[in-house]
Amino acid sequence: MTAARFPNSRILLLAGDIAAALLALAAALFLRHGGAPDPNTIALYRFAAPFLVPLWLIGFTIFGLYEPRRAKNEPRFFEQLTKAVLFDAAGTMLLLYLIPEFRLRPIVSLAIIFAALWGAVALWRTMFHAILARRSRERILFLGLTPEVLAVGASLRAHPQLGFLPAAYCSLGETPPADVPVYRFPTDIAAIVKQHAIDVIILSEDARRDDAVAGALFAIVPLGIAVIAFHRFYEAVERKVPVGLIGEAWFVENLIGSRRPRYEFAKRILDLTIAVLFGAAALALFPPIALAITLSTPKDVLSWRTRRARSGDGIVFFRQARVGKSGAVFNFIKFRSQVLGAERMASEKESPGADPRAYPVGTLLRKTYLDELPQLWNVIRGEMSFVGPRPERPEFVQELARALPFYRMRELVLPGITGWAQINMANDASVSDAPEKLQYDLYYIKNRSFFLDLSIMLRTALKLLQRSGR
Repeated sequence: MTAARFPNSRILLLAGDIAAALLALAAALFLRHGGAPDPNTIALYRFAAPFLVPLWLIGFTIFGLYEPRRAKNEPRFFEQLTKAVLFDAAGTMLLLYLIPEFRLRPIVSLAIIFAALWGAVALWRTMFHAILARRSRERILFLGLTPEVLAVGASLRAHPQLGFLPAAYCSLGETPPADVPVYRFPTDIAAIVKQHAIDVIILSEDARRDDAVAGALFAIVPLGIAVIAFHRFYEAVERKVPVGLIGEAWFVENLIGSRRPRYEFAKRILDLTIAVLFGAAALALFPPIALAITLSTPKDVLSWRTRRARSGDGIVFFRQARVGKSGAVFNFIKFRSQVLGAERMASEKESPGADPRAYPVGTLLRKTYLDELPQLWNVIRGEMSFVGPRPERPEFVQELARALPFYRMRELVLPGITGWAQINMANDASVSDAPEKLQYDLYYIKNRSFFLDLSIMLRTALKLLQRSGR
């Protein structure tokens, strides 16, 4: 029920966007040529469409237009749509430059195309969002009251486009907040189901283990009501795994035997190919970056051996031990974006907003993510992938493994330069955010696929474009 709802909505959105894009091309064709284009012009547009439409859809994906929580007619959505269309316009002009056969050079033609694209997609999405908000939503009975249940219920009420309505709550003895009307178990579940036209019952972990609840649910089997464990519903809605609500059985059911040799082999080949190609292109950047680092930190150059905090510190490169797949420790490489000895300085700041460890070129490298370029070498060596859980330092891993159950399950896959947690959390996420990062990492490990990897890489590209650095 829940797992299929969001993919189906995205497929429908994708189909509608393709139709809107083709309509925009057709409208631009007739508007630009006075309603009577010649056969050669029509053939030109037909030739260009299979190249342009996928490019435009990539732009929509980068700007998050296929995320269910953004499927609302509000200013934020139209702002993102405008950014996506401008991005598509820039990409299209680059494509037209690279493929002269398109011959769609006149700026008037391009302006008409993208005005029509914005209008067609905005009209289609406005109708889709309105229908989505008004359609019959699946009515939910939450059986068992926990903070997580209340948080998800509030989220569903705030996002009606997700297609679920918290119709009733039933407490197993928990004290509910004053603003949440609830029934108290034991009660007549069948009567609640009929009174509120319930479609789905969501069971908390306590409810799943309660024999009395099982007996009450057995009595409503003839009603054909779907019954789902809360942690599964939470995963489908929030797109992360509620670590505090699962046990070892979850890993047995979902991760044992989850090796995907064909996917992993193909991903490794793709990682290697992209790393070599990008690495070859990035080599041109290495000398100016190295020179900029050296010239901007003369004290570090002159007293390199005395200023560095540990043996991994270099004038240009920064090496640090990180934990990879299966617990293997490797040297994580970056361009040095802080002064030598930064580790000894910890996180001390002279004043709010001023960090004594920073220097101008290093700040620029971090803001633009250029400091991450040397990690291409980690990818080539097979120590990292482009997408996966972000690797942590061994001492942090030991500390977090003691504090968080199942933390070392992150080591089932190669760590990544970017990941599901990185695109869903703030860039300044700290060690205290590790529990939430683990939820996202486990979701990725369970659901990893080429489509999810592509989505993560495209959304990472958006962060790069917005320069939302650390």
